[in-house]
Amino acid sequence: MLEDLSISWSRWFILILIIVGIFLLIEFIIKVVERNTHKGYFSSNTIKNLRKCRILMEPIGIGIIAITFALINPVVHGLLILISLALAYIPFRNYFTGHLLLLNDAFSEGERIKVNANEGVIDKIGRLGLTLQIKEGVRFINYTSLINDGFTKMEGERLEGINFLQIIPPEKMEDKSLDRLRDRLFACPYIDWFYPPEIKVVDQPNQQIAYKARLRVRQDQHLKYLMQLLEDWGYQCRPII
Repeated sequence: MLEDLSISWSRWFILILIIVGIFLLIEFIIKVVERNTHKGYFSSNTIKNLRKCRILMEPIGIGIIAITFALINPVVHGLLILISLALAYIPFRNYFTGHLLLLNDAFSEGERIKVNANEGVIDKIGRLGLTLQIKEGVRFINYTSLINDGFTKMEGERLEGINFLQIIPPEKMEDKSLDRLRDRLFACPYIDWFYPPEIKVVDQPNQQIAYKARLRVRQDQHLKYLMQLLEDWGYQCRPII
């Protein structure tokens, strides 16, 4: 009976290629949509849905690959998978817990949260945990701790050193693209490039192009100089929380 369920190595490798191809296609579509959002072709909800599709696709694809690997030789390979799950239980738990959290729109990079005594801004979201930018530095927190200890989304003043800006290009500007803004900021001496700025397109009710930037300046007074520089380039700029 187990022999009837088994598959060949060739079919397994073909299946891997198909899953990887689908994942790369989703990645490519996301990049295309992100580049054209400011032109009004796509809404921010389209990007969110595509990102959620990518989040779901990864663990589902890994699960399918693992199950079909076991079917190549159910006894031997099934035992290998069980041993792997037992030895790497904590990383696997963090991985799948993290993907469930990422489906929550309130849980994203740039959000300010509090986990126990650690309060800061989410700097990076990885597969096994997140990097929280706090006043004392950077702290890694795994997803299991987030589930066990819980976290609170904070409102109010920004964390020291982390700045959020709304940047709006003028109507008469020829190149309003996100790439053009990034290129200009790359030469800016006020930005702390140890923490590369993150700039996203935000929806405006009047269909005007606007960007939300999360960045860190070298010194507190540099924020004023940066905003003045953006205004000299023709952009409208204001701090936001």
